[in-house]
Amino acid sequence: MMSLDNIRVVLVSPLYGGNAGSVCRAMMNMGLSDLVIAAPRDDFDENDARKWAYRAQVIWENHREFPTLADAVADCGLVAGTSVREGLYRSHARTPREWAPMLVEEAQRGKVALVFGPEDNGLSIDDLTLCTQIIQIPSSKDYASLNLSHAVMVCAYELYVASGLFAGLQERSPEAPVAMRERMYSMWEDALLKIGFMEPHKAGHMMLGVRRILSRDQLTETDVRILMGMARQMLWYVQSHPDSDETLSASEPARSDLPTE
Repeated sequence: MMSLDNIRVVLVSPLYGGNAGSVCRAMMNMGLSDLVIAAPRDDFDENDARKWAYRAQVIWENHREFPTLADAVADCGLVAGTSVREGLYRSHARTPREWAPMLVEEAQRGKVALVFGPEDNGLSIDDLTLCTQIIQIPSSKDYASLNLSHAVMVCAYELYVASGLFAGLQERSPEAPVAMRERMYSMWEDALLKIGFMEPHKAGHMMLGVRRILSRDQLTETDVRILMGMARQMLWYVQSHPDSDETLSASEPARSDLPTE
């Protein structure tokens, strides 16, 4: 696992407080905390930013402001700027997923900046000259430009994944051993025969279908115990209700509807 503490999100002259507040939420979702505003506008609505930050207001309250982008990234090694436009000077652009491992690795040694331009025009050419990497987020040509907070979320997500900080839930139950699975299949075959789902001469073929269905993913000991319990309950019901044949036959599908090959 690698730390994200050295990764800085820089917003250049954001237009709307709501977007900046939403950026705070995206950052907190993905384990980032260092927010910087470069070249802030005089008419920027900080109250709106606080409102939209909601439970991530701590990020907004701790943000810093610099008069220029050069000042905001002066202490950073790698500086990755986002751009939706194409052009010769953007030919080395890569997706967030492609740049993320390098950015996270460099963040273990020093400061790294992730730079986003104003909502109306994005980063200028002068801004991009300060960037060592250019990020292009894959999006539809019909509407390629992303909302500021959405762009931050996409990039922050890739950084979070690349850091290895996320650990998904682990299956606690081990894979069911062969003997246990075979005992379960035997119980199901017996139960399916008893309820009239299949005829004895078709049982082998039908059970191959059942095995195929249950073999598409990991079959754990817990899974097998549940399936055995279901089969056991079916067998118990049939044995405890000997007069239920008419009810079962009225609700079951016609045998001719069942696959035969």
